[in-house]
Amino acid sequence: MGAEGRRSTGWVVAGVPLLAALGGLAANAASDQQRWPRVLDLVRQNPWLTLGLVTLVCVGFEVALLWPRRVSDTAGLAATEQPTQPPCDQPGPRRMPKRNPLFTGRQQILDDLQRRPTASVVCLHGIGGSGKTSVAIEYSHRFQHRFSVIWWIDAEQPPLVVEQLATLAVDVGAATEGTLAKDAAGKALDWLRSHSGWLVVLDNMPGIELASPAIPDGAGQVLITSRANHWNQLGALIEVDVFTRAESVSLLAAQLSGISPSDADRVADAVGDLPLAVAQAAGFMVATGMGPREYVEAIEAHAMEILGQGRPVGYQLSLAAVVALSVERLKVEDALAVSILDLCALLGSEPIPVTWLSRMPQARQPGAPAKASAVTLRSAVGRLREFGLVRLDSDGGSLVVHRTTAAVVRDLLGPAKRSRQWQLSGDLLAANRPGDPSELALWPAWSTLTAHVEVHLRLPPPDSAEVGSEDYRDVVLDAARYLELSGKGASANGLARAARERWSRSLGDDDLDVLRAARRQSATLPPAHSDALAIEMDTLARLQRLFGPDNAETLLSAANCARALADVGRYEDARQLNQDTLLRLRRVFGDDDPQTLRSADNLANRYSELGEHEAAKALHHETLERRTAVLGHDHPETLITISQLARDLANLGELEEAMTLGRHALTELRRMLGPDHRSTLHAAAILAAILRRHGSLHEAQALDEDTFHRRKRVLGADHPETAALARTLPPGRSSQGEAENTRA
Repeated sequence: MGAEGRRSTGWVVAGVPLLAALGGLAANAASDQQRWPRVLDLVRQNPWLTLGLVTLVCVGFEVALLWPRRVSDTAGLAATEQPTQPPCDQPGPRRMPKRNPLFTGRQQILDDLQRRPTASVVCLHGIGGSGKTSVAIEYSHRFQHRFSVIWWIDAEQPPLVVEQLATLAVDVGAATEGTLAKDAAGKALDWLRSHSGWLVVLDNMPGIELASPAIPDGAGQVLITSRANHWNQLGALIEVDVFTRAESVSLLAAQLSGISPSDADRVADAVGDLPLAVAQAAGFMVATGMGPREYVEAIEAHAMEILGQGRPVGYQLSLAAVVALSVERLKVEDALAVSILDLCALLGSEPIPVTWLSRMPQARQPGAPAKASAVTLRSAVGRLREFGLVRLDSDGGSLVVHRTTAAVVRDLLGPAKRSRQWQLSGDLLAANRPGDPSELALWPAWSTLTAHVEVHLRLPPPDSAEVGSEDYRDVVLDAARYLELSGKGASANGLARAARERWSRSLGDDDLDVLRAARRQSATLPPAHSDALAIEMDTLARLQRLFGPDNAETLLSAANCARALADVGRYEDARQLNQDTLLRLRRVFGDDDPQTLRSADNLANRYSELGEHEAAKALHHETLERRTAVLGHDHPETLITISQLARDLANLGELEEAMTLGRHALTELRRMLGPDHRSTLHAAAILAAILRRHGSLHEAQALDEDTFHRRKRVLGADHPETAALARTLPPGRSSQGEAENTRA
């Protein structure tokens, strides 16, 4: 029977006779009988005294009944259960770093540690600077009431582990001051095996092979911090990742009074939310008075210098020192791993597929990593991970270099070596070109590659004239084309503009790649942009002079120039240039070439703009048949032609067929490209215009409003296409639809 059950029984045993006695007295007092007259007189005269005596009797009875059982139960509990925490008033030895008063966040990790049994082995792992030690320090202080002994060991150098265990042995009385360190360390481990409720922290343990002899057995908790993550053989793993953005902003706000949330967000983004980097940023700005905006600019150009200053509370080294020390040690052990790190430091902070490394072309410059087998490459990546310089994604297929780690590694290279590594990393990107960026099936691969192309292009050494190989420049322009086709026009324009500006300084304005970049830049500007026509006409004139009117690049430029003319309302000039370009494309490439079909589509749009709807319908119909045969019925370019043909039919009064084709095109484009893609929004605007002509005003207005809000969010309120659609909304609604120009 449990304690509560015995307590209830005791009260029943004590209370039943008492109630019987009281009941008897009451009955006797109510009757004519006068049994126990003196007792009744005493009760009548002293009711409160009587009640107190009765209560005292009951309590005494309950204690007498249950005390022996409680003593027996307590003894049994002590024999079967180990205590989970010591008495708070009798703590044993405590050796741990000073608590960080600015510690913030990490609640989920601390809760996870608290839930772990006190007899367990747990490893906190993560990249350098992620705050593993800070979490362990906070845990040791916040939950010290759980442990009888807390002993912190700096475990990076194995010989020092022995000395620190020996000191523990002396503090707990297991050895004397004169005992040899090795023997005393053994006695410390023996003491821990025979006791419970302790916490031993092995901070910055380099590897499992060194840790095993130092990990005590017994009913206590071992907490390991390490950059490596192969501790699952010994215990549980908890990854310590970078801060959440809210944690970064909170830490910055705590140290920088008056910093705005937007500035704190900007600083946190610049250092990638890495806890050590965030703490250093705050300390640097406090010490120097540098403002957040200036700091963000400075860390881009002087990462090693800035991240090498200061050591925040809870960290043994600055971030720059942590990275530099790891790189120096790795150079001795695995030169291939260092070469991989040098290459990846010049790419983005997005995942880098490990398979890319196996496609590294034979180096044209000194310092390139030699060809290596897949096993050797995996081993090298594993060493980088073990040293906390990279992390692997969840399936192990890609490695990630944190942006601050990469910035320090780039500064460690020096200008000459950085220039060579920049060229090699560009060759790596070119070697992993997925294929034609217009193929939808390849878009996921292009998305991965383009994230690194965008970063790589702006990372050559300062004042370097490097432009990369021809293959590299091809992949940059293809990445810009992918961004345009996938609906990221602003990003495409930024990449093309950056490429043109950089390459023109070294190659000159007449270089073909510079002119191709100019064409991509113009093609991704908003319609009727003031620079678009000027860029297109200059590019076309240069190409005609250098390569002649029938050159493929010249014809592509002519097609774009015709579109730019139409954008500024020069429809007749646009039609004449489009007609000439289409004839030349058919002669050079053939009727079914994708570039020829784009030109035909654009010429049909010129007919529509000039009110020649029958000619527009005929050419769009012919283009649709050819695109269906060449690309398939559900290719985005085929669907775009269907949408434009629907507009032609509506202009000719064939509204039922127009609505059918318009609905089909919009539905399929939403499925293929998504509801926010620019081509999808064009099709939506065309269908809304058809619906208005049909008299389906409610449906047209709903579609217009949805399209307007999407364009405003994706393109911006000032974009010409957003503004044009705004004019169709109440009160001033327009019945004209929008025509899309497919760009070469």
